[in-house]
Amino acid sequence: MKENLKIAVLGTGYWAQFQIAAWMDIGCKVTAVWNRTTSRARDTANRFDIPNVYETVDQLLCEADFDIVDIITDAEVHEELVLAAAAKGKPVICQKPMSLDEESCRRMVDACEKAGVWYAIHENFRYQPQFQSLKHHMETASLGKVLHAHIQMRSPDRDIIRKQPALATMEHMALRDMGPHIFDVVRFLFGEIDEIQTIPVSSYQDIPVDDTALSLLRMQEGFPVLCTLAHKFHYKAFIQFENGTITLNAENNIEVENGQNIAFYPFEEPTRLSYIPDDDWAIHGSHVFAAIPTCLQALRYAFVNQQEAETSGKDNLKTMQAVFAAIRSVELKKPQACGKD
Repeated sequence: MKENLKIAVLGTGYWAQFQIAAWMDIGCKVTAVWNRTTSRARDTANRFDIPNVYETVDQLLCEADFDIVDIITDAEVHEELVLAAAAKGKPVICQKPMSLDEESCRRMVDACEKAGVWYAIHENFRYQPQFQSLKHHMETASLGKVLHAHIQMRSPDRDIIRKQPALATMEHMALRDMGPHIFDVVRFLFGEIDEIQTIPVSSYQDIPVDDTALSLLRMQEGFPVLCTLAHKFHYKAFIQFENGTITLNAENNIEVENGQNIAFYPFEEPTRLSYIPDDDWAIHGSHVFAAIPTCLQALRYAFVNQQEAETSGKDNLKTMQAVFAAIRSVELKKPQACGKD
């Protein structure tokens, strides 16, 4: 199968514009688009020269010429759309979060498995260049076992909420929006999660949501990982090993200390992507946008080579189980076990 895949897109909201542009940037062709508001689908089609706009999902799935359908809608309709694609035997990528509860996620994974449909989640944070570099140094620095770690990520602040106003009314907002990202990166770096306890924080009196959170994880290997979703921080990762430490600072530079020496690895700024508006580039950062085409390239490679994606639906179910365990921890005010599959 050729690598220049044909993509059909469901959903034309805020992040869809960047994902469509990224598909085109890596050499794929977006051939069809649908949105609940057809006029918005037409606007997107005109902007990106997409040849076909469909008024219903069923029409697109039955009539459009594509290799993969990419779902970039609100999470509330992810299950409906994934199940529709599976019923038609169409390979499907779904934006994170996979869905809003664990049972729904399981139904999506099971439906694609039973239909023999290739299914992946667009979970791109593990593909950010600083986390790829951090993983490399963890594997090559010869520092022994991990003793404990602290991972920090930016949770939606006023600037991000301004771009995505639906966040201002989302229950468990920090966990639902950024939980999939931070817990997936933790799994990417350290393996599977055994237990989670979370305390949420509301930062703004005029925005009635929990926009930040602290989660203490016990990994299946036994060591603890503290996860912080915050607005500002001085470093993104600190990992204590038996024989040293690795620090990923706020500017994405890495320091490796082995008890005798400190090696400094400066962050190589990703190439400026011309299709990202200056305002969005400044708000989210180069590392966020660089991860989108990198993730799509990885998904394309897996699909073309008939492999399970690194962020397959089956794998991402484990990330979502961590999210739902964190939410249960908030509601029940005690640690919660993560599902084991």
